[in-house]
Amino acid sequence: MKVLVSTLLLSVATIALTGCGSSSSSGELAQVTPVSIDGSKFILTEEPDDAVGVIEARESAENGAPVVVVGRIGGSVNPWIQGRAAFLLLDASMSVVAEGQDSGGPELCTGDCCESERAGCTTLVKVVDAEGKLVAADSRQLLGVAENDFVVVRGKVNKDESGNIIVLADGVFVRR
Repeated sequence: MKVLVSTLLLSVATIALTGCGSSSSSGELAQVTPVSIDGSKFILTEEPDDAVGVIEARESAENGAPVVVVGRIGGSVNPWIQGRAAFLLLDASMSVVAEGQDSGGPELCTGDCCESERAGCTTLVKVVDAEGKLVAADSRQLLGVAENDFVVVRGKVNKDESGNIIVLADGVFVRR
């Protein structure tokens, strides 16, 4: 009787620990397939008026105020937030060169030596839905954009005490 009860308990414990359904032979967790999101509702068909550069927006924009910002997608080695509709926007007057290359004037390098200068001419853009939540889709697929594309972003400013801003975008116009 003890053998039967022990075997039964061992079987139940094994099932509880392994779970039911299929499992990966490598022990990796299954990847969640993202929900298909219609990006057309975030793409503007006409360029908004009165766009300002990133540097000007950082200096003059008020927290919570509407803003239209123009710039180039970039400003770091990887300007994307993987799997989210967010990216870095670089002021249109600036460009970034690889670390180790000479930079000057409107060029910044990707190294630590130019970090504070890059921070002064970049902003994070988050594409948000009607409820103000970050869209859970990669901006490259959602908006059809690539690094170095010039975009005009319409949204609201989220500004902290240090003067850093995030543009909570409800629309993006891609200059082609």
